[in-house]
Amino acid sequence: PCAMVVPDMELICEFMLMSEGFQSAQILGNKFITLYRLCKELLSKQDHYDWGLRAVKPVLVVAGALKRADRTKPEDQVLMQALRDFNMPKIVSEDVPVFLGLIRDLFPGLEVERRTDAEFERIVRQTSLELKLQPEDTFILK
Repeated sequence: PCAMVVPDMELICEFMLMSEGFQSAQILGNKFITLYRLCKELLSKQDHYDWGLRAVKPVLVVAGALKRADRTKPEDQVLMQALRDFNMPKIVSEDVPVFLGLIRDLFPGLEVERRTDAEFERIVRQTSLELKLQPEDTFILK
């Protein structure tokens, strides 16, 4: 006999947030999993979308790195930035307004600037031109 259970993603997310140093891990874990659950339900069905457990860990690792880089920034801002910046490049243009609306609903009143690396963006623009591609802002952002 073999018994299988569905993993408790919220609990896993909470523990991973704690291991990354988040104090309000329970609340933030709930928001994280709620966002992924809503994305799975509301966004279009794309082959490259992954809103499951496999996609959770990299975002939490990024959030932990952001938290360690600036310990003064509130934890909800750190997680919101990680969720937005990690997921935006893979979201198709039709789904962007829905995704950003979900982020705004789960993290009301938070506005976090996107971190930029001017040198990296310059190199991407230069390489795009060398490859005869159009270096549009949305392309560079992705």
